[in-house]
Amino acid sequence: MKRTLRVGVLALALSTALTAQAAAGELAASTPGQKALRGVTNLTLGLFIEWPKTICYEAREQGPLYGIPAGFLAGFGLGLMRVGAGVWELATFPFPLPADYKPLLSPRYPFEPGRTVVSPAFIARPQEATP
Repeated sequence: MKRTLRVGVLALALSTALTAQAAAGELAASTPGQKALRGVTNLTLGLFIEWPKTICYEAREQGPLYGIPAGFLAGFGLGLMRVGAGVWELATFPFPLPADYKPLLSPRYPFEPGRTVVSPAFIARPQEATP
């Protein structure tokens, strides 16, 4: 019981502390500290916020008959993906992977509005110089 309460308080404190940063939008580059906080937030809140958020998005777009079951499955998968991204970001926060500590997922945090996708900064390939 005490451990659950501690995790809940930590998650609430992190989400409150990061709200101002999330409201500011996507930053051009992050710091190792921001990457670590992003990792902890995604690890602790990823599944619990992403799952119902995706159900709501799907139900609005597809209608409740199709959207709720589709969102249930998609949200669970996206939640697990967000937890995995949190583990990766927490484990690699001292290193600039990907470049400039950019997030793996967009939006950066599960409580930000918008559908979760792999961050365009992560999948962008450098353009070759044309002669």
